[in-house]
Amino acid sequence: MGARQFLQQYKRTIIAVILLFLLPLIPIYWRGHVLLREFERERPIQGATLLDAQGRVITVLGKEGPAVYVPLEEIPAHLRQAVIAVEDARFYRHFGLDPIGIVRAALVNLKSRRTVQGASTITQQLAKNLFLTTERTLARKAEEAMLALMLEKRFNKNQILERYLNEVYFGEGAYGVHAAAQTYFGKQPLDLTLGESALLAGILRAPSTLSPYVNRQRSLERRNLVLRQMESQGYISEGALNRALEEEVQLAKRPGGIAPYFIDYVTDELVRRYGPNMVFRGELQVETTLDLDMQRKAQQAWNPELQGALVAIDPKSGHIRAMVGGRNYRESQFNRATKALRQPGSAFKPIIYAAALREGWRVNSIVEDIPRRIGDWEPENYNEAYWGPVTMKHALALSLNNAAVWTLSEIGIDSAIAMAEDLGIGTLVPEDRHLGMALGGLTKGVTPLALAASFVPFANGGLYYQPRGISRVSTKEGRILEEAPGKGRQVLTPQQAYLMTDMLKAAMEYGTGQPAAIDRPTAGKTGTTNNSISLWFVGYAPQLVTCVYVGNDDGTPVKGYGGTAAGPIWADFMEAALGELPPADFPLPEGMVTGIEVDIFSGGLVVPGCEITEVDVFIDGTEPTELCPLHYRPPRRTPSRRLSPAPPKTEQPPQSPVVPPEEPPELPPEEPEEPPEEPEEPPEGPEQPEEPVEEMPPAPPEEPPPVPEEPLQPTPPPMPTPPEETPQNDREAPTNEKAAP
Repeated sequence: MGARQFLQQYKRTIIAVILLFLLPLIPIYWRGHVLLREFERERPIQGATLLDAQGRVITVLGKEGPAVYVPLEEIPAHLRQAVIAVEDARFYRHFGLDPIGIVRAALVNLKSRRTVQGASTITQQLAKNLFLTTERTLARKAEEAMLALMLEKRFNKNQILERYLNEVYFGEGAYGVHAAAQTYFGKQPLDLTLGESALLAGILRAPSTLSPYVNRQRSLERRNLVLRQMESQGYISEGALNRALEEEVQLAKRPGGIAPYFIDYVTDELVRRYGPNMVFRGELQVETTLDLDMQRKAQQAWNPELQGALVAIDPKSGHIRAMVGGRNYRESQFNRATKALRQPGSAFKPIIYAAALREGWRVNSIVEDIPRRIGDWEPENYNEAYWGPVTMKHALALSLNNAAVWTLSEIGIDSAIAMAEDLGIGTLVPEDRHLGMALGGLTKGVTPLALAASFVPFANGGLYYQPRGISRVSTKEGRILEEAPGKGRQVLTPQQAYLMTDMLKAAMEYGTGQPAAIDRPTAGKTGTTNNSISLWFVGYAPQLVTCVYVGNDDGTPVKGYGGTAAGPIWADFMEAALGELPPADFPLPEGMVTGIEVDIFSGGLVVPGCEITEVDVFIDGTEPTELCPLHYRPPRRTPSRRLSPAPPKTEQPPQSPVVPPEEPPELPPEEPEEPPEEPEEPPEGPEQPEEPVEEMPPAPPEEPPPVPEEPLQPTPPPMPTPPEETPQNDREAPTNEKAAP
């Protein structure tokens, strides 16, 4: 059968198949037609309005956005060429879609087994920026392709490029080429150098991560790639390439103002969810979780000589109330609160002990703080001083390294990892499956925001909330686009959460957290990594959870420890933030038994002779009933006298009448019981630690923390001197440089 006969015979079938294929495209075409018609009308441009938790205006996004429209002839040629070279090399040779580019990208991605190269043309990107969301579905890609074809039919190439450069998002709130030139360099577009143009073009691929304010090194690497592509495509000479590669980038100083890091954080979230077009020209109303009053107090509490971050979270909702991402926004726009992955040190220990509680352990469970070797790793306490067997509460309060490692070995790494993940620590990797995890030896580390959120369940009765900066998003017409969920996820029982709080309150009262103690009930934990590179204090009151991180971006040591550097910032902020609220203790859940005094070395009930004790809380039915076995001496009794058994009968010759046996003689009265012996006076033991932090540098601290006024004295003769709680030594936890066993 010939082709002509085939077509005639199956003409109707072929037409039906074509119509069936085109039918879904009809509504897409009609919607594109409507969108283009609306686009060509004059319409106001206004970005999203950010409100704080009280409804007060924080800022309006994109105020310097595309309101200034730059004609193509006022955009330097090297900026246009840079964008084409890196985004769409065949821009002037395709019809809106680039089949050759699609095939090339598919082959590269197939070879790499992941998406490493896209195939969207500049026309497609313009269609997406103007009309669509960032949703990645086949339907949206089909709509994007249809709109690209319609744009190519309606406008010529130069008009499309001009519109694209005035609409595309360059990051840092810069929407369009005019805003980008002003934001990054403080210039008009025509004044941009070749190197500056290449840098702007390089940002377009991932504005939130390639901004030079966020990651200068990655931004420069991307700029250099753009320059080399321009040279390979004939836009610039080799000499111009070399001069541009050597060009030093001078960024404009960005204004600070109130909550700049939080604004960047929320902006990135909005762009990721709704796309830049909706965010910067959709007139959205965004109700954030920020409290402007707390934010001002956080910025005032920060020590300007220290680099780091502060995050405050409402434990009843997971809402972020304050955020400081660095000491000076004009100096550095890198948000350490949300993007800095750092080793948490001993601030990670509460997660290990929370896992133990979930496994059924009690605060008076005995843990072993003794020297041990694990392969070629030997975790040490400060001054090689160990407490021996002590209660879990005492071990956490004083941040004893070997006790934490032993506890992790007993509950199992799987249990600890499950607890960490339930508490929102999402950066764990298979390489973290080692006992050094007990001391915060993590491959990637954690962000201050994630670590703060992990303490939220301890403060609120066991509920984990994903930390949020946005509580509600609505359109100018009032249509709600998203709203924060009101329920958390139960990861601990209310009773287990209260036990964690009880242990962390002890850290504030007599342990590592003493330097940060304030005049209201609080609980908290310090953290100091090897050589004092990262210092932490994470603590909470019933109304607020706050994490403070102190550390230099280049990894150089910081003077002080978690309690002495991060702790005072935490204390100043918490006192100011909660100053208008009356002090309130943590609510006691049902089914708890309080006020039980136990010996720290045995976990048993206190008896005469127990000199180092703690007052513990227990879940009803789990409280101890045995007296301290180390100091209790039961009374000694004299055994009662008994008659000797009668001798066995033997056959005897018959005798005259049998005489009955005499009655046994009376026993003498029992001697009175000896009075119980007085317990032996224990020799003097170790002194209570100084400012107990957790980790320590190789050498003793230059400025040791203050010693408590009433040092505790342990009892048993074999007890060594307890650690002067300063940072752990360099074997405290394996780091990226030194693998853990």
